Amino acid sequence: MKKLIVALSLLSIIACKNKENENNSEPSLMESVESVNKLSKAANDLKEYQKQTEKLKTTEPVKNEVYKEVLTETFENLKRINYTAGNAAMVGLSSAEATYGDQAGKNIKINIFDGAGESGSALIAMTHMAIAMDMESIDNTTTKKTEVIDGIRAQTENDTNPDAYKSSSITYIYNDRFQVSLEGQKIPLDELKSYMKKLQLSKLD
Repeated sequence: MKKLIVALSLLSIIACKNKENENNSEPSLMESVESVNKLSKAANDLKEYQKQTEKLKTTEPVKNEVYKEVLTETFENLKRINYTAGNAAMVGLSSAEATYGDQAGKNIKINIFDGAGESGSALIAMTHMAIAMDMESIDNTTTKKTEVIDGIRAQTENDTNPDAYKSSSITYIYNDRFQVSLEGQKIPLDELKSYMKKLQLSKLD
């Protein structure tokens, strides 16, 4: 319950900050009610997810070798530039990361975190709550929002500035357990979504 209260408080602060950036005027009654409803929905979704969280706490994390079978040497038309696994082991997280790219400077970084164990289950619970919220924020050329991609609820980010280092990103949960994120450099969000749909994660099952 304490974790839930803290999470709600943090999300409430974030929501208020986004509103300040978007409009310095006082929020209307309808906007306030909408914000409360969004937080309430996220809290209810998290409660429903508690059973899965308890199950994940006692689940054995996947081995590093499994990640390597998922993050293979090539991904569609891109070649793997680097690969690391186990970097978050010191904080009790099982994870892996790979970057793919081509000679034109197009890059995709893929991160996978396992929700198994105490630390992993806490991370996935927070991600699940954030994704469950209906939100959208616009800051200059960057748009962040939650949306559904091929039936999968996700957080997305898209920057239309051609000089931006990170053009787009997608974060979602696979199989109620793994947090998966893709970051695109010189890749617009719509193109990154097509890569997301082609990412083969069945080895994690």
